[in-house]
Amino acid sequence: MSRLNKFKQKNQLLFLLLKVSLIWYVLLFSINYVTSDTAAHFTNSKETSGDVTIGTWEDPDSYLRFTSKGNDNIKACKAVKISTDIKNTGPGDMKESSSYHVYYIENGNPEKHGKKLKLGKGEGVIPPLDKGKSTKLNFQASSPGVYVFTTKEIAGDSSSKTIWSKWIKINCPSSKTADKEENPLDKSTENTEEKESKPQTNETKDNGVKQVESESTVEETESTEEKKEDKSKEDKDKEEKVIEEEVETEVEEVKEEANASVKSKEQNLKEAENKEEITNEQEGEKE
Repeated sequence: MSRLNKFKQKNQLLFLLLKVSLIWYVLLFSINYVTSDTAAHFTNSKETSGDVTIGTWEDPDSYLRFTSKGNDNIKACKAVKISTDIKNTGPGDMKESSSYHVYYIENGNPEKHGKKLKLGKGEGVIPPLDKGKSTKLNFQASSPGVYVFTTKEIAGDSSSKTIWSKWIKINCPSSKTADKEENPLDKSTENTEEKESKPQTNETKDNGVKQVESESTVEETESTEEKKEDKSKEDKDKEEKVIEEEVETEVEEVKEEANASVKSKEQNLKEAENKEEITNEQEGEKE
């Protein structure tokens, strides 16, 4: 017998155990392989061709622009109507109306720090304008300050650029400046009177009336100045009289209040004295 056969006969149990363990290992491996997930997936795809439209954007037909040039300076102390011009500079007509607003500040920049004003009837609407057409935007201003008009560049598009008009300033001149403005008018009237008188003097050179007419014009100017001074004095006298009357009435009212307070105090003292006398009499009767 060979050595291998002798070894097999001696270690038959070991060979059996090895065969059993191999068979068990193969079974476990096959079971795990069968029950485990695979990487295969079922897919079904189909190619199609075509165009999909997400949205359309068209260039606007109209663009609004303020056409007034330079800031306006208006001298007024009462409510005054202000306005500015706006034009459709786009390639087409406006399809719908638009709106405008007015901002105001007493002093400063109305675009940055101005207050949005309430608009009245017939204000705040820009009618549809044809290509190249313009219209006036109006507002009734009630107080001195700086005003500015504003609207959107494209009608109906709230996301478009905001455009501003030129500033409109309203100044209320003081009484001194008003007098200064009146004086040139007076001077102009005097000059016209002198001009009218000159032809007359030229016509009457031969008669020697030139000096008389010049003296009359001087007298007229002096009389007008005297009348103005008299009116100013009369106004001052009236104001002083009114002030004196008010002071006198206030003094009389104070005197009446003082007299009433004194009388009330005297009555209170008399009542207290009468009460004391009555109490004294009652105590004497009790004794």
